[in-house]
Amino acid sequence: MKQSLRLLLLGLLLAASPDAAGQLPTIITEIPAPVPETTVFSPSLRFEGKVVEQLANGRSVREVAYLRGRKFVWQGRLANRIATPERLVDDGGLVPAIEQLTRDELAKELRGVALFNGHQFQEAEPAYDLADEVIRLREQELKDPSGARSSLGKSPAQGNAVYTRELEVAGAIQRQAPDTSSLALGGLRAIGPAVPQIVHGAADDRDVMNNTIYPHRAQIVFDNTGLTSVINGAEGSGTLIGPSTAMSVAHVFWDETADTWEADHRWAPGYDSLDANPSPYGEWYGCYWVTIPTAYTNGNSSAHDYAVLDFDVGCNIVRDGVNSDEPGSTVGWLGFYTASSSDIESHTGYVRGYPGLGTCGNPGVSCNIRVWGDTSSASENNATSNMIEHQADTSGGQSGSGFYHYADPSCGGCGYGPYLVGMHRAGSTNYNLARRFDSTVYSFLQAYSSDY
Repeated sequence: MKQSLRLLLLGLLLAASPDAAGQLPTIITEIPAPVPETTVFSPSLRFEGKVVEQLANGRSVREVAYLRGRKFVWQGRLANRIATPERLVDDGGLVPAIEQLTRDELAKELRGVALFNGHQFQEAEPAYDLADEVIRLREQELKDPSGARSSLGKSPAQGNAVYTRELEVAGAIQRQAPDTSSLALGGLRAIGPAVPQIVHGAADDRDVMNNTIYPHRAQIVFDNTGLTSVINGAEGSGTLIGPSTAMSVAHVFWDETADTWEADHRWAPGYDSLDANPSPYGEWYGCYWVTIPTAYTNGNSSAHDYAVLDFDVGCNIVRDGVNSDEPGSTVGWLGFYTASSSDIESHTGYVRGYPGLGTCGNPGVSCNIRVWGDTSSASENNATSNMIEHQADTSGGQSGSGFYHYADPSCGGCGYGPYLVGMHRAGSTNYNLARRFDSTVYSFLQAYSSDY
């Protein structure tokens, strides 16, 4: 430091030496702006400015956050938040179409609000770049006279865990005991059928899924119903769609009654409370950044009920051989694409998630906290502008579960496998509802995921 000061003074003296006419030149010095204090959590997440919390690991949460270069401003910290009953608005997704909104209106609706480690953030400015992309994609859709949507998406991957998977045959599940060899195709665990909650038809048709096979192990349970040190409930579900990314719905994380965030969740992929090791792929508290659209916080419209979770936040906690920053690398992830209405209505739809409480199956048994699932046949599916009406039986806790089907969509070479085309959000008298994975949700995902 002293040497630097000496060099600076020497430079100033030389610059101030008289010129040939004996005149001292005018000295103009430019003081550099101070470099803001920075804390890097991961390649995708860093913080700048004033410290709002000093963490035990020595890192600091600060008043400005950058997620993939997108600037967020600190809005405060949650205090004493606990889980509360869901209050959903079943409006059928009836909101103005994209083409009826101005660019400013859309940018304000899509502006990200986020929660990280109990801290609330809001994107510093309306999301104009995101609005422009949504408008561009919508214009492309409107130009297609057939009404078919151009496929936008990514292919699935099963991860590096033992290769066992759900076997889809001609629109139905082939049920068989899983083979744990690395070359097995696997199947569902041979567990007796397990009663009515939000069901359609005479009985609850849900079965327990084998939580250790693909893609069931890519289903995540979220719990903030009690202790933070152990999972003892199911507040909602989610689906991994990348090494570090999961999709869910906003109402799992947003408290509609109190108009604020729910408390941080404890989460685990491939969880089963009745197994000797209920979390074969680890479980963690917090260790995620979740983003939802501002529009959902202003009225809780079902059309805006979607959430992107990014786990690449620098926790790097390894449990059961799984890194919290990239759980999908081990358990795998589902593909996703913007399926056309004809795709959705011509494929069997699958919903797997964590009901948590009550009874499931026929005859009814306690749901506990396990992966339960049912299907909705092609003839039972109806795709609206931003919803999927389906007949897969569900109950509380399964909100956020991926609604997926098996396909080989033309999205840049995607291969055959399970593809998420919506996120289950609620039950209704005549049908259940999933938020359709359309070009708006796709664009939102790309903006707030470190994987895409």
